[in-house]
Amino acid sequence: MMLLAAILVAVTATRWNATDATAPYQADLLARNIRHMQMLAMSWGQGLRLTAAGSSYSVACVTAGVAPCNVPTVIDPATGQAFSVTLSNNVTLAGGPTSIDTLGRPVNGAALITTNTTYTLTAGTESWSVVVRPITGFVTVSSP
Repeated sequence: MMLLAAILVAVTATRWNATDATAPYQADLLARNIRHMQMLAMSWGQGLRLTAAGSSYSVACVTAGVAPCNVPTVIDPATGQAFSVTLSNNVTLAGGPTSIDTLGRPVNGAALITTNTTYTLTAGTESWSVVVRPITGFVTVSSP
């Protein structure tokens, strides 16, 4: 039994890459944060926008105004912190921005989007996609 455990540890250790291990997690986190942003937009009655910038993303109100839209990056009520995420382990992000209306739908200005909005998270040689579907705003994650 100990020999089997040692073999499994040896094989796993030689094939495990921290960057690859966190890319799927960070793709899932982005998808969850987009869903969370949709719920906040509906709860607050405010349009929100997710903007990606290389190795991070943040959520802001489409139109500045009174709280919660009185700061550049909205405060996430779940954490009490600015709704901003910095990716780790050299994972990069491309795509967007995505605006969500007060009904949780992806929009471009006042019009519903008609094509997918895709975010691509890259870690080493692998890429993960987070896709926001038009009209419904349904969010999916696809692996390499």
